[in-house]
Amino acid sequence: MNQNSQTPSRLTLILLVLLSAVPSCYEAFAILWGQRHGLTGKALRDGLDFWAGGFLALHGQVPILFDHTAYQSFLQGIYGKLPYHLWSYPPTYLLLTTAFDWLSPWHAVLAFDAASLLLLALVLRLANKSWWFTAAVLLAPASLESVLEHQNASLLTALIGGGLLLIATRPRLGGILIGLATIKPQLGLTLPLYLLRRSPAAFAYAAMAAVLLADASIAAFGPAAWSGFIHFTSPAMSNVLLTGQPHEFSAGLISVFALARPLGLHPALLIQAAVTLAAIAAAAQTRSIPALLILSALASPYLHDYDLLAAALAVALIVEDRLRTGFAPFEAVLLFLAWFGPGLLPWAPQYAHAAPLVLLLLLASAWRRGGVAPCDSSQAPPVSPASSAGRSPIPAPPGSTAPG
Repeated sequence: MNQNSQTPSRLTLILLVLLSAVPSCYEAFAILWGQRHGLTGKALRDGLDFWAGGFLALHGQVPILFDHTAYQSFLQGIYGKLPYHLWSYPPTYLLLTTAFDWLSPWHAVLAFDAASLLLLALVLRLANKSWWFTAAVLLAPASLESVLEHQNASLLTALIGGGLLLIATRPRLGGILIGLATIKPQLGLTLPLYLLRRSPAAFAYAAMAAVLLADASIAAFGPAAWSGFIHFTSPAMSNVLLTGQPHEFSAGLISVFALARPLGLHPALLIQAAVTLAAIAAAAQTRSIPALLILSALASPYLHDYDLLAAALAVALIVEDRLRTGFAPFEAVLLFLAWFGPGLLPWAPQYAHAAPLVLLLLLASAWRRGGVAPCDSSQAPPVSPASSAGRSPIPAPPGSTAPG
């Protein structure tokens, strides 16, 4: 693509990125309104769990996280009546929360949001992505949703997406980043076999980082924290899938399991299991990082709108490639819908069940090979592949069947 065609393409992309951010801007206004009208606990959203986990851990009260009644009483004693809250992370996550929770709740979650975005920008730049590319990912609707809900999608995308982009040139660093992503293990189901086949060094460093992280959590919080996670948190999160309760958690799911749930529990479990196994098998064979990121989303039964930030990174990588090779018919529309969707879901949750279908179509796009049409209407004259500027074509040897 020549310089003249790059300028309008870049301008178009900038306008689309800004347009896609509009729904999240309205959501941010609603959160600010709630904060100004005394609804601080509700305005903090999932950031309340982030702060509470770290606060209780810093004050030696980790067992409260694994006692539903005590945890709800603790939160409501500070902020009054609140929506349902449940601690849903392994003890390794507490190592992260305690790094911020010596601050007040709002300062803690905003510092965490800023640090996550900064890390994401850093790893994308280390992976030699342009500032335009990096800014677009940071402004993706899924990224904005993660910030507005004070979730960890930016951090996980930095660890998983950034790690995958780095393993070709920095396998040790890439592996360590992926190993640290075990703080949210359901998003990494497809990664072990991929790493083992494509980069044994990265696999080894990922495993080492995961083990050291678990050991650090035991040293910091004791084995009782892991016992609480195994006997309370893990069953509680499984209960969300099996019973659909609490509704505040299950209603936001956009996974294959959630799409199949109206068919009944057992059919939904079988469908999700089949998709997960197929995704793991496909991930072991693929060489496409965008495809791997999409497969990771499809493999997880527990998926929310902000978790699609890794898929948004996949979209950005595909667009980066298609600007060189050309878009297939309707492919640009698909990529825009996949990018825009996470920002639209809070306003139109009825479209949540379309998310797995969009991911499947996006996977097909990621696996598509070859160009479609030239980016520029002005065609260069045919040149021999063996020739270069200023030189005559190298003649074929006698007896060759190559065109003369």
